[in-house]
Amino acid sequence: MNIEANQEQFLEDLSLLKKDLTTALKSVNVEKYREEYKGRFSAERFKEYFVEKIAIHTVFKYVLIRMIEESMGRVKVKLNEKGLNHWHEMSKNFRRDYNVLYKIAESDVKREKDLSEIFIDTVYDEEEFSDRTLKVLSKHIPLLAKYNFKTMDAITTLTLIDNLYSPEKREELQSFYQPSIIINFLLKEVGLI
Repeated sequence: MNIEANQEQFLEDLSLLKKDLTTALKSVNVEKYREEYKGRFSAERFKEYFVEKIAIHTVFKYVLIRMIEESMGRVKVKLNEKGLNHWHEMSKNFRRDYNVLYKIAESDVKREKDLSEIFIDTVYDEEEFSDRTLKVLSKHIPLLAKYNFKTMDAITTLTLIDNLYSPEKREELQSFYQPSIIINFLLKEVGLI
């Protein structure tokens, strides 16, 4: 499906992914990360910001993997309809385990020397978070597979970023806690930093 021609639906689908990620992460305990923010942020605000940054990091990582697979053609496609069909044919026991397929797609991208630095794991990828985010992603992967990321131009990318990571949120979260290389890379690519 052409992203540019179906931009509104595409933005809705990715907004729903972000919302579901945020919901899944709300029960996680992030108090151990708050030490240097005590006195500056309440526990509630710190958690809200931290969860928001994990959700944005996760969505942007998915988008970058799809762009690298399809637009750049650097690795074999796994997360579009063709990739999912191949996965179903190849793996009878893991057909619906899209979290496994996602990990393979991410590993493929990490093996590319010039891209590996972008995909270095950060605090936002720690196991306690990635377990939850992978469960959410595995539900959304078949829904998002219909989109052709070759049709995602710079304007659509900018619109997506503004929709999911508004200028107000960017101002609040960009310097919050640790940087996300994924977020920073995508912002830099569209000229926002």
